[in-house]
Amino acid sequence: MIQSVLFCCNYNSVRSPMAEGIFKKIIGRRIFVQSAGIFDTLEIDGFTVKVCDEINVKLSKHRVRSLREMEKNGGFIGSFDLVIPLTKECSDEVNKYSTYSSVMVENWEVDEPIKDENNVDKTLSSYRNIRDIIFEKIKDRFQDYS
Repeated sequence: MIQSVLFCCNYNSVRSPMAEGIFKKIIGRRIFVQSAGIFDTLEIDGFTVKVCDEINVKLSKHRVRSLREMEKNGGFIGSFDLVIPLTKECSDEVNKYSTYSSVMVENWEVDEPIKDENNVDKTLSSYRNIRDIIFEKIKDRFQDYS
């Protein structure tokens, strides 16, 4: 029985916060969930906040955090039942962190949304597509928990 899940991506500013927020919307508080990134240099992406607001997932107060920062604050990867890396780079990093633990790792490679500086509608469409892919993956994987 899964009691805790960690979603991670490269910067914890697009895909992993989407996954954390969507997970909370679908599963609620039945399973503890967090998200983190390999790097911690960015803030939450504005397009991410906007497209998640459209489905009533509020991310405007999301605080970006890295795996390293999470570990410094006592959030060891091995303390989660399941870690879901959303990028190849993150999967490689998670494998380093989880070498000596029994955590389950499921790789869900999800493309980064495409930003078109000349077309906001196209950018939003790309972000919505990624949001919807993540939504469906969570719904399918955790159907027994919703």
